[in-house]
Parts: sequence; structure tokens; C-alpha cells
Amino acid sequence: MRPPPILLPPPILMLVLLLASALLTYLVPAPSITIPFGGLLALLLMIAGIGCSAAGFFTFKRGGTPVRPGADPTTLVLTGPYRFTRNPMYLGVLLFSVGCLFATRSLWFLAPPILFFLVINFSLIPFEEGLLRDRFGSEYETYRRRVRRWL
Repeated sequence: MRPPPILLPPPILMLVLLLASALLTYLVPAPSITIPFGGLLALLLMIAGIGCSAAGFFTFKRGGTPVRPGADPTTLVLTGPYRFTRNPMYLGVLLFSVGCLFATRSLWFLAPPILFFLVINFSLIPFEEGLLRDRFGSEYETYRRRVRRWL
């Protein structure tokens, strides 16, 4: 097992970013943004995010491969949400955070999805793709060409 390039597990990273945004919203109120149907969109995005992450998590568990970043993959999971996106757990966390933006309407909540995407997309996912390439070779490359990283 190689240590991942980020210090916090992705859900904890997002929790820290959301808590920082909440603190900033309380300490330094930013102008709120108007989002038509914001409450409904927030609810839908948050539910979709939880569902997407949970589906990815339980598909990994059923496949018998570790969920923790940096753990050596034991199975190349190609079923469930992995037929549509290579990273449903990260996508779910991202959708949930956008739902938080819509729910709070605070500009501070624009930072978590952007920062999370940058860290995950340009640091953690390439690291994990390297692990998968090393372990599964051409089978992973075929999957990578067929299924998008996000959507």
C-alpha cells in the first residue's frame, strides 16, 4: 500500500471544506446568491450525491476491493455506477457540496466543490489510476477509454 498524495480521506476533506465555509459564512457574511428553485435543486443534488457515493461504496464492498485511497486494488470493479463514471464516490461528494451551495446561497460555499475537484482530479485520481494501471494493465486501459473519469 502506497500513501495517497492527500492527507485526509476525500469525505473528510469535503467535511473540512464545508465546515470552513460555514464558519466563514458566520464570521464574514458574503452576499447571498439567488438561485431559482434553489431549495429543490439543493435537495435533489444532495440526495443524488449521497446515492451516487453510496452506490459506489457498496459496489466496491460487493466486489471485495478496498475503498480506502492508496490501498492496493484487488478487483477491477466494472459494474453498478462504474459503468457510467470511473469515480462515483467522488462525483457523489462533489454533487453533495454543490447542493450545499444551493441550500446556503452563500458565496463561501462555492469554494468547497472547486477546491475538492482540483485536489481530487489533479492529485488523487491520477495516483489511483496509476495503481489500477499497474495492477490491471490493458484491462484497466480498455475500461478507462470506455468510461469517463467524471461523467
